[in-house]
Amino acid sequence: MEYTIEMATEGDVEEILNIYHSLIGKDGCTWDFDYPNIDDVKNDINKKSLYIVLKSGEIIAVAAAGEDNELKELDCYSKSIKVPCDLARIAVKTEYQNNGIAKYLIGYIEIQALKRGFDGIHFLVSKTNPHAKAVYDKMNYICCGECKMYDKDWYCYEKKLK
Repeated sequence: MEYTIEMATEGDVEEILNIYHSLIGKDGCTWDFDYPNIDDVKNDINKKSLYIVLKSGEIIAVAAAGEDNELKELDCYSKSIKVPCDLARIAVKTEYQNNGIAKYLIGYIEIQALKRGFDGIHFLVSKTNPHAKAVYDKMNYICCGECKMYDKDWYCYEKKLK
């Protein structure tokens, strides 16, 4: 594939925010200009949890994956995952969508999560985002429940890593 994946750095903040903001109002996107914000991006970078996909030096996709604890209180997740990695804020530039980039990035994150000591991945998918749901279903993620958080309705997804 003609893409590379790296950890985001402080120099990437503006470009990442531009990607997030470019998706506001698109089908299935629950974001606004308050979330995700510059603090979210900087926090993910500081935690070494923000991955970027590059094509010819341009950031075309981004995802946060690490220990966040936002989802620990939900009872829909299986107890077989003892050390979950929380996946969040996945974004692919509009002109690069439907080319397998999200799948490529998530597959890479799965490998890195195992190396970092996580045994599974947890995340939420907006009920208004059937395209994202289809990607996760194809990647053998399991919809293990539903919840309401941040005044929105979500599907809870997980995958045990091997």
